[in-house]
Amino acid sequence: MEGVILNERVTLGLPTLAGLELYEALEIAREIGFQSVMSLPGGPNTRHSLGEFPTFRFYELNDEGRRRLKGILKRFKHIAVHQAWDEKWKSWIDCAAYLEAEMVTIHHRPEAPVEDQVEFLRRVGDYAIGKGVRIGIENVGGDLEKFLSLIESVEHPLVGVTLDVGHCAYFDGIRSISDLKERVRALNDLMEKLVRELGKSLFHLHVHNVRLSDWRDHRSVPEGVIDFPRLFQVLREINYEGLFVIELEEPEMIEKARKSGRYLSWLLNERR
Repeated sequence: MEGVILNERVTLGLPTLAGLELYEALEIAREIGFQSVMSLPGGPNTRHSLGEFPTFRFYELNDEGRRRLKGILKRFKHIAVHQAWDEKWKSWIDCAAYLEAEMVTIHHRPEAPVEDQVEFLRRVGDYAIGKGVRIGIENVGGDLEKFLSLIESVEHPLVGVTLDVGHCAYFDGIRSISDLKERVRALNDLMEKLVRELGKSLFHLHVHNVRLSDWRDHRSVPEGVIDFPRLFQVLREINYEGLFVIELEEPEMIEKARKSGRYLSWLLNERR
């Protein structure tokens, strides 16, 4: 280990280390203090501007390879899975169950009718029963009220919310504010409101920041417009007990991951 051991709830999303091979990324995560990790099972579209994601490669591994991966992941306290960009949703849950992950995050679809998504997410929740996995619906922008209507309508004990704080910047009501100072204020007000309204249905958090100059997300957690001390105070008030998954797209990937992890651990451990 390299110095500081981070709070076990602070989780490194392995796509933060894009361009690295899976086992190299896992080793670096351990070296910089992470006790928990998240990635995708595999599938298409597993890259961003910095390269290919270190996915869990669950689709392509044989039985021996899967056993090896599971053994290495035993070194981590918590595992989470993000959906793949395909339609194999049962495989996402099977991957999570095999790796003893706690969460599978699935993006909501702003363009789809709420009733269609509700029916799908209930089926997903039913499939997760008995597998030790919960499902988090991730916000991606669009109409806030439509997203909240979806959350309210699903009514499944294993289906809740993965609140992506950076993606909150892309709700229509936030993006439409032209004055940047007012937009920042509205974004932080909205996140507090959402956390309070979601309460026990808030299962999981994806954390990154938003850069003011171009309103771009997936920035280093301590650097941007999101007021994380305020957010953490509200999370403590509702007794949030889930993970904090760091998702970055920063060229200085290892250093930004380290700084983000230490900042979140400080917020969890010191600011009480």
